[in-house]
Amino acid sequence: MKIYSLIFDYNITKMKETGRPWAETAYKNSDFIFTYSAASIATFLHHNPHLKYEILTDNVNLLSQKISSYNVDTRNLEIVDAKAMIEKWASHWYCFWPLIASFDYQLENSREGVLKLDNDLTCLKPIDELLRYDGAIVWKRERNCKDGREYWGEKYAAHHAFGTNDFLIYNTGTWGLTEKYVSMGRQIPSLCERMISIDVSSVVKFPESPNVKSKVFNTSDQVSNCYFLHNNKIPTIESNKWFEHHCYNHNAKAECVARASYLLR
Repeated sequence: MKIYSLIFDYNITKMKETGRPWAETAYKNSDFIFTYSAASIATFLHHNPHLKYEILTDNVNLLSQKISSYNVDTRNLEIVDAKAMIEKWASHWYCFWPLIASFDYQLENSREGVLKLDNDLTCLKPIDELLRYDGAIVWKRERNCKDGREYWGEKYAAHHAFGTNDFLIYNTGTWGLTEKYVSMGRQIPSLCERMISIDVSSVVKFPESPNVKSKVFNTSDQVSNCYFLHNNKIPTIESNKWFEHHCYNHNAKAECVARASYLLR
């Protein structure tokens, strides 16, 4: 299975404009993004030095420098200069289109399954058992889409994009499809285009930023992945026994760094 991560300097302004008014607090700046990304990578390498791991990035030197702070085996780590591709993907108006585009790129160019690891994970143990599963790999189940809060905009967008919001939402901090489902996965970009085309500004509210409005649900990529699983009846395994995902509060990325501190040189 092809294992990869995508690490790049986010456009914070675009993130704030597309449903993440708290983006500056959470992601801060390029140096911080690459700091917690390196911590995440280090924990994976510590437990899985035998597995090939590809990183697509727009700043090879900065990421290499950050990873060098950790005492981990990097022989199976390949850091790829993907600056041109990332710039093309990031030119899309939806801030996390690069997640959709990079996964599609890997599916198109892989003869095996593909597993995308977010850059804010802590790996807890070797993942060999996880890789033996045949189906989709997600991080963990969160809810049924129809049970989400109206003001998030998620179930409104899903209903109008797909004709239903009665399907499971998984956190896709780990997102993988085994070889059997690779060709089917090429449907996902068009599903995401449908999701982000829905104007949710009539329902979306941000309790911490009441004056902010957004036309798009801010994790439309994840919802599109989940609808894809539902619509194609793909068996699914949760990976939260193997990974912790630091994503549920605005200061969570600092926890990602702290969890890797035992590996520092």
